[in-house]
Amino acid sequence: MPPERLYRRERRSVPAPDSFDPMAKPVGEAPTRPQVPPDLADAPGDPLADGLEWYQVCVRGDFSGQVAGTVEVSESLVMGARLVGVEVGRLRMTDTVVDDCDLSGAVVMDAVLTRVEFRNCRMSGLVAAGARLRDVRFVECKLDDANFRMTTSERVEFDRTILRTADFYAAKLPSVRFSSCDLDFAQFSKADLRGARLHGSTLADVLGADSFAGVVVETEQVLPLALRVFAALGITVDDDPLDVGDPGR
Repeated sequence: MPPERLYRRERRSVPAPDSFDPMAKPVGEAPTRPQVPPDLADAPGDPLADGLEWYQVCVRGDFSGQVAGTVEVSESLVMGARLVGVEVGRLRMTDTVVDDCDLSGAVVMDAVLTRVEFRNCRMSGLVAAGARLRDVRFVECKLDDANFRMTTSERVEFDRTILRTADFYAAKLPSVRFSSCDLDFAQFSKADLRGARLHGSTLADVLGADSFAGVVVETEQVLPLALRVFAALGITVDDDPLDVGDPGR
């Protein structure tokens, strides 16, 4: 059997997921939803393997701990699958919905995701450093301790998602939307967050708050974010105008 396995009917031409075009749609707009056909065949229950391609299929099953070099998923639904601790060297996903799956501890070192939506997924400890995300949504997911260091994004939204202790160091997140998310102890040092919207999200314990120039917050978030920015900039709030030991006291 050839190393590349193509599931479902003959593949029609789709844009290459690597070809990011920032002029195709304004960065600040909401992510475009995945275009998934309604009539999906079930994918065969084969294990992950280098060159595996899922096209217009519904993927279920337990793939925990499996390793693959290159995996491509397009116009598909991944439903209730267990992908705990999987390792994929090169992942390409386009027009795909991932629903109620467990990707805890998964490692994807070279990932390009275009029009992908994760719904109610457990993704604690996910490693996706350097990923390129375009039109991607995470809805009611658990992404605590996830590694998004140095990711590049266009139109990405995190909605009611747990991102406690997630790492966004040096990530490019222009106009990203964090809606009602848990961002406690999330790391944003050196991140580009210009135009990011943080409505309803916890900000009292974020790290790297000096990178929050240009973000949009609601009134209730002003004080907790201001305190984190002051701490990051070394600003001390002290109502006593005289230093301890000042001879003029």
